[in-house]
Amino acid sequence: MSQEEESHPDRFEIVVDTVLHTVHDADVSWKQVVDIAYPGQADDPQFVFKVQYEDAKSHPTSGTLVKGHHVTVERSGTTFSVLRSVVS
Repeated sequence: MSQEEESHPDRFEIVVDTVLHTVHDADVSWKQVVDIAYPGQADDPQFVFKVQYEDAKSHPTSGTLVKGHHVTVERSGTTFSVLRSVVS
């Protein structure tokens, strides 16, 4: 464990839609990621969200994160892409 990891054991750096964010738990939920990308819209029935991830610690290391689920992230480098669609 590096000195940085020892001084901040509850700090994980993730990238959501190309922007770096810090979370404080290795388990990151669909709702957390959507709230980062689109604050306050995760429960809005007029939108549907697709969350894809890469370089996660859990297996599979990449895929689609579905509503109600979570993924275990690496200390640094797990990336998420959030696509928002309007329900018609």
